[in-house]
Amino acid sequence: MRITRKYSTIIRMAMIGFHVILFTSCYRQEIVLDRLPANTPSGAEIYVAGNFNNWDPGDQRFRMERRANGIYSITLPRGVGKLEYKFTRGDWTTAEKNECGYDTPNRSLRYGEHKTVLNTVYCWGDTEPMNCIQKTLVISELPENTPDAPVIYLASTFNGWNPGDFEFIMQKNDQGQYYITLDKQAECMDYKFTLGNWESVETNPSGNDISNRRLCFDNQDTTYVAIKAWRSTRVKTIRKVTLVISSLPKETLPGDPVYAAGSFNNWNPGNKWHAFKTDDSGRRYLTLASEDESITFKITRGNWRSVETTLSGKDIADRSFIMGHGDTLYLKVDRWKDR
Repeated sequence: MRITRKYSTIIRMAMIGFHVILFTSCYRQEIVLDRLPANTPSGAEIYVAGNFNNWDPGDQRFRMERRANGIYSITLPRGVGKLEYKFTRGDWTTAEKNECGYDTPNRSLRYGEHKTVLNTVYCWGDTEPMNCIQKTLVISELPENTPDAPVIYLASTFNGWNPGDFEFIMQKNDQGQYYITLDKQAECMDYKFTLGNWESVETNPSGNDISNRRLCFDNQDTTYVAIKAWRSTRVKTIRKVTLVISSLPKETLPGDPVYAAGSFNNWNPGNKWHAFKTDDSGRRYLTLASEDESITFKITRGNWRSVETTLSGKDIADRSFIMGHGDTLYLKVDRWKDR
């Protein structure tokens, strides 16, 4: 029995030592939010969601405290290793965005590196960007075999590398240069120029592929580039169609955004470039351009939870349209999946 008690005591002491070491090796982490967008709703409650709470955007345990000076702060439970997080105002529709309203990568830090970390939110998911950073890309030189009055496209990480995206056509300025002004979607963008398809992508003077170009949103507002050659100058016909929504569900709010997601944008349900505009009569419309013979699509309010359905709430088949069979397509949306 003395031996049993002896080893029992040793085990207890070892366990106590282990917990002491574990506790003292963990770090508390203070997160401070010291700058917010000017259009943040008054008295907003702000939360931290991350890998420490299963990314719950409205977890009351992680609601930040608002100090008298307007700064928000929270001290997280002790931890070790890498911490990833984002700020929200209670759900993912209000999650923080970048300066131009696009998704941002998760914030990250390591416990113990800094006792307090300062953060800035530039925009919320449900508010308009106020200080969008833009950059203008100008083509200063074109190849000799460039067709007359060319239609030059930008294919990039910003548009899913679509080589003939109607929303990324270069414009012509008074000096005859082709240019495009881009909103900041990420810190940097990889890209190439085409004449509408990958057969006509830019190359080096020998006709060989070039590495992807890179554009970063730094302090310069304009970047000049030269195109040395085209792989081919044979381009396909681009056809257009205007989608007009003649009827929306009565549950649709006046400020609800409406998007088209389909074969023309990698089925992105909330692509900024495929958001419907509103005409003077209040109807929603969107002009699409494609070199494909046909397109397939559905209507959403920005995500697949809000995609259109039948009146009974069941999924509908993809809509389809043969390009060139008319310039206007009228649509009726019966119901949203989430309403």
